[in-house]
Amino acid sequence: MGNKTIRVKRPVKVKTVVTEGFKQQAKDELDKEIRLIDNQIMQLELQSKQIQDQVSGVSSAFYGEHDMEQIQQSLEDIMRRIQQMGELKQELQFQEDNIDHLTLNNVIITGSLENYVELKPGENLYEKFKDAEIIVKDGIIQDIIQ
Repeated sequence: MGNKTIRVKRPVKVKTVVTEGFKQQAKDELDKEIRLIDNQIMQLELQSKQIQDQVSGVSSAFYGEHDMEQIQQSLEDIMRRIQQMGELKQELQFQEDNIDHLTLNNVIITGSLENYVELKPGENLYEKFKDAEIIVKDGIIQDIIQ
């Protein structure tokens, strides 16, 4: 067997103890994301309007068939992106609404990280990859389970 070793990545769950501070921070972060999405939607709508105004302000004879197809494709792409952004916004609003229903002091999974673990012959692989966790309360690490 010898003294060969290898370092490999393994997932680490981040679990958070639900507190009023956590709830408020999560809501604030979701609000910020929702505002960013609203801004992106407004920019896309403005871009769409500018394209439509530009096309309607010029004789259709000015644009060839290929140009009109490209313009139409661009408008469809913009509308598809607006729809995707709208769906993402709805999902974030749903998550925000659910925050109020979280029970204080419950522990929930809020993310995942990776760390390295060293493996060597003779060790139990399953034990090395057993769920590793970091427990956090109000941003402070409470426990590390390896």
